[in-house]
Amino acid sequence: MSKLRYRNKLQGFISAALLAASPVLHATPFPVEAMFEAEGTAPGAPWVLENEGGNVVSGGAYLSTPADLVRADTPGAAAQLSYPVAVPRDGTYTIWLRVLAPAASAASLYLAVDSAAYASVAVPVPVGQPARWTWVPVTRWLAAGARELKIKYREAGLGIDCLLVTALADFVPQGYGVYPLPTVLPPAGEHPRLFARGGDLAAIRGRFESDAQEMATHRAALTTFIEAPAVVALPLFVPGGPARSNHQTELVSRIKAKALHSLLYEHGFPAAQAPRGREAVQMLLDYLAAVQFAPGYNHPNEKGEVILASAMVYDWCFNLMSAQQRAYVVTRFTQLAATMEIGFPPSRQGAVVGHGSDNQLLRDQLSAAIAFYDEAPLVYNIVAGRFFADYIAPRNYAYAAQAYHQGASYGTVRFLADMYAAWLFRRMGAAPVFDPVQQMMPYHWLYARRPDGQWMRDGDVYHSSYTNSTQYWSEPLAFLLPATYYNNSTLKHEYLKQSLQQSTNFIHTKDSIWPVLLGNTTMGSTPSPAVLPLTKYFPDPAGLMIARTGWTDGERIQVQSGNVIATMKLGGDWFGNHEHYDAGHFQIYYKGGLAIDSGIYSGKDVADPSIPLEYGSAHDMNYHKRTIAHNSMLVYDPGEHFDGYANDGGQRFPGEEPQTLAELANGYKVASVLRQQQVGTEAGAPDFSYIKGDLTAAYSSKVRQFQRSFVFLNLKNADHPAALIVFDKVSASDAGFKKTWLLHSQGEPEISGDTVVIRRTEWDYNHTLQYNGKLINRTLLPANAVLAKVGGSGNEFSVGGTNYAIQPEAEYSTEEAGAWRLEVSPPGPSETDLFLNVMQVMDASSALPALPTTAIDSPLLAGVKIKDRVVLFSKSGLPLDGTVAVELPAQSASMQVLVTDLQAGSWTVSKRGTGGPIEDEVNADGGTLYFIANGGGWYDLRRGAGSTSRAAAALPASPAVP
Repeated sequence: MSKLRYRNKLQGFISAALLAASPVLHATPFPVEAMFEAEGTAPGAPWVLENEGGNVVSGGAYLSTPADLVRADTPGAAAQLSYPVAVPRDGTYTIWLRVLAPAASAASLYLAVDSAAYASVAVPVPVGQPARWTWVPVTRWLAAGARELKIKYREAGLGIDCLLVTALADFVPQGYGVYPLPTVLPPAGEHPRLFARGGDLAAIRGRFESDAQEMATHRAALTTFIEAPAVVALPLFVPGGPARSNHQTELVSRIKAKALHSLLYEHGFPAAQAPRGREAVQMLLDYLAAVQFAPGYNHPNEKGEVILASAMVYDWCFNLMSAQQRAYVVTRFTQLAATMEIGFPPSRQGAVVGHGSDNQLLRDQLSAAIAFYDEAPLVYNIVAGRFFADYIAPRNYAYAAQAYHQGASYGTVRFLADMYAAWLFRRMGAAPVFDPVQQMMPYHWLYARRPDGQWMRDGDVYHSSYTNSTQYWSEPLAFLLPATYYNNSTLKHEYLKQSLQQSTNFIHTKDSIWPVLLGNTTMGSTPSPAVLPLTKYFPDPAGLMIARTGWTDGERIQVQSGNVIATMKLGGDWFGNHEHYDAGHFQIYYKGGLAIDSGIYSGKDVADPSIPLEYGSAHDMNYHKRTIAHNSMLVYDPGEHFDGYANDGGQRFPGEEPQTLAELANGYKVASVLRQQQVGTEAGAPDFSYIKGDLTAAYSSKVRQFQRSFVFLNLKNADHPAALIVFDKVSASDAGFKKTWLLHSQGEPEISGDTVVIRRTEWDYNHTLQYNGKLINRTLLPANAVLAKVGGSGNEFSVGGTNYAIQPEAEYSTEEAGAWRLEVSPPGPSETDLFLNVMQVMDASSALPALPTTAIDSPLLAGVKIKDRVVLFSKSGLPLDGTVAVELPAQSASMQVLVTDLQAGSWTVSKRGTGGPIEDEVNADGGTLYFIANGGGWYDLRRGAGSTSRAAAALPASPAVP
């Protein structure tokens, strides 16, 4: 096989970057656990230096023997290759050689250690298979000190790339060297260094002993674990039986708690004075010997807990363990880690989303890497090497949005894994590894908190499957860890608030160790969210705005709160995994979910409730994740295909979940925010919250252009608290492709002409809380629109005539799956259509009429007047310039007017037949003009000239990073 064919077969296997960080210094023995280059030694005949390029071999070169040589049946006088290795201690080591054998008949070499005799080493090459680089292990007992590895020629055409000597008996270096060696290193020779150093112990002890209410339950849980019997008695594990493991979470929690006690109260003491530490060590050794997992069972959580406990005992009780015990712990780590989903080396999964973004690497394997660093630096080089190469950039990119792309449930879990990594490096003594905007991510969930204790739905949501209506949705550690890391009192307030609620999960006892290790009982917990602006914009790559009319703080759950919440999601990058195809989606909550996110993530089969329906089910892939389950736009092309799933007329599949940031940049952008602004006269409480985006990229070529604008109106009136206006311009590539505007609801829509009423008046499962919300939607455009409702029993999740049925896992659950949807479509085919829908909310029990809505139409503008507010949009979707004239409806009182889609610059507003004009500045980010109209009549808007009289200022888009 030619070198070119080798290169094509092996492209991308190992980077030269690692070797650039591992200089060739053969005069000095190489350390164990470091990979080094075969070509670093001076070759003599018959060895030849080959240059192959860094994408094929490490270091860009390797040594080979000519293909025409005769096989050497014994080690002859030809020059040997010599590699000195510094062995730290006596023991059994594995010598790994990366070898290329051109054929099964030429697949061996000679190897010797020091003065021992040479022995042949066979390279496994199946007969008839093409040549490929292969790692070949050779096990030898090596005495401590400077040892010499010697290689001699045996077969013609054999190549040698690099070598690695390791004490990790179960380590296979497949993929080792892909990432550069990390430059941020643990403090060598120092213990503790895992989540604590010596200087941290006094503060951690103080928290553990604190009388603060927030610490009481955690101290009690840990004390119970500490004082529990130091006995490991795992259930008998039967291979092939129903149990996938005999792992016991409580036993692992005991081990960690005893190790923590030893760290705090026995650190530096001799073994005789460290009884809890000795218990922790012995329990860990017994546990590692007894725990078993079924073959092929690679779910990472249980194995990660064992690895984390191993790292904590290793680091915190280091002086209480023998070298042999520590070596055993490291060996068991490699055995367990290799069978995790991400593997070891941890290279099987992506670094952007998915299980590769859980605790596997970011907490558990990193913890082990830091703990084992002195004795097994290879583990740190591999794990931290990938962390710094692959994990930081996509997170900092996503953090800029200040909203987590994995939504309400999985977002908190994945973000918590990021925070563990941040704390690991801080407590190790390193500088911050992430952009400090990281601390803004939990504001996504702060703003999405509903008065009934739940979150506005986003992505795959599992909290609703197991929570009762009286329970507060809670993910406390996702707020505590950033609160204490960044000294953020707002997040600390939310953490404490969750601790005071009735919740299914404040902090599980197994996690009581984290408030002690990483909490802060002395920091303040104010201000509450009530001081935050009512609207927050979450920029690219989220493209999201959440607007509220108030904050619900203090009491546990307030279903009758008058606060309105609206989420307006345009979108940005589609990250996949637990994210939906929902660009342009909106939701409205007022005394109940009114405009909702439909479907169930975690439920069960209607026909056979014993069958769970979860991620990837027919309901999930044909309905729940799809555009049809959201309040967005459908454009139905009958010839479109969705990889075998139902044609819902919705948004395209960008691809599999992206593995890297570079992959995310290629085809995963589905929407772009064009304008956003918050306008009004009261700081922090905008009258108008506006966001506009281009969603064309979310669809296939069936859509030539789709722009959507949202304006949320905080009407500041208890009887009619808020309205949401949605304006769309949609152009299809074929006039025959039907366009459908969607609005999902729990209750059946009541249609009367161009108006629809949706009510929420049901009681909760416990019959203690009753919703009382009503939404009224009027469709102003298209003219003569066709309004239809779809749903009802047996048709709740219908796509193309097929109902993808599902039911909640539990009767008491808080699922808000929806049973109905309103579909609004133009009366006939057209390439381009405008949609203008105005939704307002009020009490379902109110005897008052809904606010009247008046359509406004001019050659350039379309809009609506509701109450004392007017909102206008450019019909073309393009920013307007020059002179724009519009007639406002007759009204004796003044009106607040927001004109969108204007070119940046100085604009004047004049009412015909009245005094001087008003002048205001339109900025490029918002493109809006706000003014007070003195009654109805014709108004002329002109760009570029006029007098000077300010109207009102735009409000800040979001709070600054604390």
